[in-house]
Amino acid sequence: MKKKSILIITHGNFGIELLNSVEMIMGEQEDANALGLRLGESVEDLRNEVEKIIVENNNSNKDTIIFVDILGGSPSNIALYMLKKYSHIEVITGVNMPMLIEIFQSRDFEEIDELLHKITDSAIDGIKKIRFNN
Repeated sequence: MKKKSILIITHGNFGIELLNSVEMIMGEQEDANALGLRLGESVEDLRNEVEKIIVENNNSNKDTIIFVDILGGSPSNIALYMLKKYSHIEVITGVNMPMLIEIFQSRDFEEIDELLHKITDSAIDGIKKIRFNN
């Protein structure tokens, strides 16, 4: 089974802080990177950073699973560009804490298709509406 590297790309520091929060719960994670597009920064510079990580992963025979915050934004456009250019990449939108916890718990034990199914289920299952009737 191939190793799986996680790359989170979001607007601002959202993904960076999300990874920090998950590591606060689970401990430091190997093969995990988070990048953010900050106001005034170049999309091209971020694309180059993303590509560097993907090339390193490919050279190390690792699959790259890219998480982005929202479909249609610059981070997802970069991820989709890389999806067309490189093999061994998966892209997941709507990154949240439950899906990251699931992938870090399961990535060494699941094949990619089953893993992607589990993490999207975890993301959906993590959304609850809670009301108290007073």
